[in-house]
Amino acid sequence: MDIVLIGAGPRGLVAAERIIERQKKTDQFGQLTITLVDPFGVGGRVWQPNQSHDLIMNTNPDQITMFTDQTSEINGPIVPGLNLYDWIKTKAAQYIQENNIAQKKELLNEITDLKSNGYASRGLFGVYLNWFYEYLQTRLIAEITLSMVYEEAIKVQSGVNENEYLVQTSNHELHADYVVMALGHCENKPTPEQVKLRQFANQVGINYIYPTQPQEYDFENLAAGQTMIARGLGLSFFDAVAMLTTGRGGKFTRASAGQLVYHASGREPKIVAGSRLGVPLRAKGRNEKKNDERATAHFFTPKWFHDVQLKGGIAGEDFLTMAHHEVEYVYYEKLIQQKYSQMNVEKFLTQFALATDPTQVVLQSEIDSDDYFNWEKLMNPTKFIGDSSDPEVMADYLQRDADAANEGTKTGPLTSALEVFRDIRDVLRQIVNYQLLSPDDYRKDFLGQFNYENSHLAVGPPEIRIEELRALVLAGIVKILGPEMMVDTDEHVAKFVTWSKLKPEQRYTADYLLEARLPSIKVEQSQNQLMQHLLADKLAQPHELVLADGTEFKTGALNVDTVTQQLIVDGEANQHLYVWGIPTEGKQWFTTASPRPYINDVTFRSGDAIVDQIFKSLI
Repeated sequence: MDIVLIGAGPRGLVAAERIIERQKKTDQFGQLTITLVDPFGVGGRVWQPNQSHDLIMNTNPDQITMFTDQTSEINGPIVPGLNLYDWIKTKAAQYIQENNIAQKKELLNEITDLKSNGYASRGLFGVYLNWFYEYLQTRLIAEITLSMVYEEAIKVQSGVNENEYLVQTSNHELHADYVVMALGHCENKPTPEQVKLRQFANQVGINYIYPTQPQEYDFENLAAGQTMIARGLGLSFFDAVAMLTTGRGGKFTRASAGQLVYHASGREPKIVAGSRLGVPLRAKGRNEKKNDERATAHFFTPKWFHDVQLKGGIAGEDFLTMAHHEVEYVYYEKLIQQKYSQMNVEKFLTQFALATDPTQVVLQSEIDSDDYFNWEKLMNPTKFIGDSSDPEVMADYLQRDADAANEGTKTGPLTSALEVFRDIRDVLRQIVNYQLLSPDDYRKDFLGQFNYENSHLAVGPPEIRIEELRALVLAGIVKILGPEMMVDTDEHVAKFVTWSKLKPEQRYTADYLLEARLPSIKVEQSQNQLMQHLLADKLAQPHELVLADGTEFKTGALNVDTVTQQLIVDGEANQHLYVWGIPTEGKQWFTTASPRPYINDVTFRSGDAIVDQIFKSLI
């Protein structure tokens, strides 16, 4: 039996572990060959140990693992092991010292200082994944082999025999009875605007960085004091800023009042950044929870799911209202505990959860109107803070964001509330997987409004990054534009130009333009050769929804069975080809997170379901 796993990031490694442990338990195959294919090797493209040490994760190390545990609702064997933080505190130092790993000194210093609610460097997680791969080798028995091909998978095609496939790499052709693909973000074909920007850059000899992985940003020609425009204020923006500040020798210290102050090295560029909203993503809150602790849903309950399935679904606007109430429930719980001790919090929460209109419970309570949860203020903050392009105004906004985040995920009302989006991800996935929304509402209210809110409020940078940005804004290293950022070319000065649509008179030119974001997930636009061949050869199809007016809407995802992850073509699932993770985003939801311990994590469930199908197919 030959199984080829394309992609050696966390999902590819989870799939390998699940296959190995299932074979050890069942002894089903006489000989089992597992081949991982990835040009970057273990860790894949994102989690390489040798990347810039300034790039950090945005999840705490005790909330990341490669091992199943007693909460994992899977059919395969549960084989516990060390999560990232436990590994850091027990085995990391010896492993780093004994192996040829880049940045040894930095990594050893990091593991000495790292706390469970801190943030590990991405390179350190890459080292953990390499250790995990070596651990898998110790789990092998005589009839199992596990190997790595350091090449790009270019094509999967049918073999001579039925249910046989050939995986073509840069230099090899691998036989496969089953192929499991765990691909990450891939560059897309450029949009007309991107073509224009790239052609302009080539014509006048300036620099345009297309959406790609941050660790691969090319800043070699970006000189000290030179201006760079960054379009986007998300996680990739923070990565770029880190590499161009502390990565170039700058330092942060804390002033007596507690705020960070930046000390420039003199090698930094000037960064002009902006986005549609004009503010960065909300800070990730200081974690106060144990790694098995999560908020529970009070509106999306099992009974609610049962009832709504009988009714045939839920309207998109009603879904959004309920999702908001889930967040508001925790906000008011923490707010009352913190500020309204005279109120009976249990009584209020019971009334809030049972009310036909929970908002009326708030309006009729003793809670001051200034303390009401305000979605508009969260999603359009520049309408409430004054001139956000003023460094002092922006610094004040960032300070308040950092202060709220530092109140903690079990104490701070706002931080605890926004954490709900993360805690009930599995519940929200059921909305998608059970197809409880009409195609039109799924497109508009879930993929549109809800995803926008979730992205801005719940998947932001560590709180320290917001504090650092505040210091950089005050130091004049980073200039943040007002909302509705515009970017164009200026042929008169042979530079890129940017401005806020609200202040068109304030324009900034630069000969460096960074698209500070990952490529969007649009499989039909992907420049990945494997993806292109899968679609061209009819081994895969884009996921489509038929809207009420009869038009077809493509979500950007590949069409897969949401339980087995098998590729679906013309309504038929392929029993031998699987794709999971990022290329399925759109049919499935929030496929980007690394596995988390003690929460019955979806990565382990999906990986085990794939292995279920492989092992059941020959029974």
